[in-house]
Amino acid sequence: MKFLVIGGGAAGMAAVSKAKRLDRNISATVVEGGSFVSYAECGIPYYIEGLVKDSNDLIHYPLSEFTEKRGINVITGKAVTKIDRNAKRVTLSDGTSMEYDKLLIATGARPRVPPEFAGSGALAIRSLESGIEVHDRVSQAGKVTVIGDSILGMEIADSIQKRGIQVRIVSKHNRPLQVLDDDIGADFLKAISGKFDFEFDSVVQEVKKLDGSFTVTTNHGKHQSDLVIFATGIVPNSEIASESGIRVSDRGLIITDKMLRTSDPDIYAAGDVAEATNLVTGKPGWFPLAQVSNKMGRVVGSNIGGVETQFPGSLGTTLVKILDFEIGLCGLSEKDATRNGYQWSSTYIKAHSRAKYYPGGSETWIKIVYDKNSSRLLGAQVISKDNGAWRLNVLATAIQARFTLDELFFDDIGYSPPFDPVWDPIIVAASVAKRM
Repeated sequence: MKFLVIGGGAAGMAAVSKAKRLDRNISATVVEGGSFVSYAECGIPYYIEGLVKDSNDLIHYPLSEFTEKRGINVITGKAVTKIDRNAKRVTLSDGTSMEYDKLLIATGARPRVPPEFAGSGALAIRSLESGIEVHDRVSQAGKVTVIGDSILGMEIADSIQKRGIQVRIVSKHNRPLQVLDDDIGADFLKAISGKFDFEFDSVVQEVKKLDGSFTVTTNHGKHQSDLVIFATGIVPNSEIASESGIRVSDRGLIITDKMLRTSDPDIYAAGDVAEATNLVTGKPGWFPLAQVSNKMGRVVGSNIGGVETQFPGSLGTTLVKILDFEIGLCGLSEKDATRNGYQWSSTYIKAHSRAKYYPGGSETWIKIVYDKNSSRLLGAQVISKDNGAWRLNVLATAIQARFTLDELFFDDIGYSPPFDPVWDPIIVAASVAKRM
């Protein structure tokens, strides 16, 4: 069997590696338009910050691991420009072509930069190449403007600021991290007050580069910057699929079944370019996250290798560290719950992360959203400077297991003063919600 993979990111390399592990007789080829495969995209902010000293440390495996040890043909620096489904052949950017029996589209996503600013000289991050460019440009900058208050925008701004470089965050909203509900989001804004230079309720009108410097014009006025970075969302790279007649959604995501097959049964899709099931609603969703892409790739590889496997879906579980805060969210926010027709309620509590007599620890904020009728958990958000990440992951597991408030309250979370109080904040949140 000839197994061809378009894209050498997390999904693509996980798929081809699993397929070869199951069946060494598969002839496997990966075509990657960039220069790198199998790298830690989520580590780029730490490279920009300087915690990671060498960009090569972000590469999971050397190319020889795939080509020599795993027997995978890897082609970099060439893009697939066309899929001929009838002939089962793809055309590459250099004019050559390759045949396949089974094909995986794992082309990922690209930054969404408004078209009027596409030629402005501003940068955006979605690949190791772009991360290296930002790192090098930041090293020469005194002032940086980040446009966008998303998780990536805040993460990048934090990374640059930690290098002692002045950063302005331009946001069209009245607070950062709109993925958080208003109450916990407002508290986070208060907690970081004075730590970042925000320009809220701002509409970017012009980004102009002259003599190596930028002038950024918004409805609030003009300011100068040595570098401008857009963090205003992403767009799936699904054109190669739609142009070949493969079904895509209104959002441009490739539509797949549980085995991640597209509308063409010999073509699969995985990673940031593909739809997946929302584990709470059961509806199609988009989860452009590293852990999701890796698992989707593993599912495709298993199916190609002869072991039938289904991808159940995702909660969109997200973790990020900004300043000293561990921030996490999963499942549905209040807005998501309303949009999906739930009769919901929510509880927001603040409690200490450890036994109060034990040194260290911090206040932990936990927000849970649940169904009013069934008391089933629908979503969670956590912010803390201490052990916030593991609490969010506990809540994610509970939501995926379809816990009710009763089941969350009786969840047998371990106790020891260095780690949590005897009444863990998670249990407190469930208790308060039950009383409501």
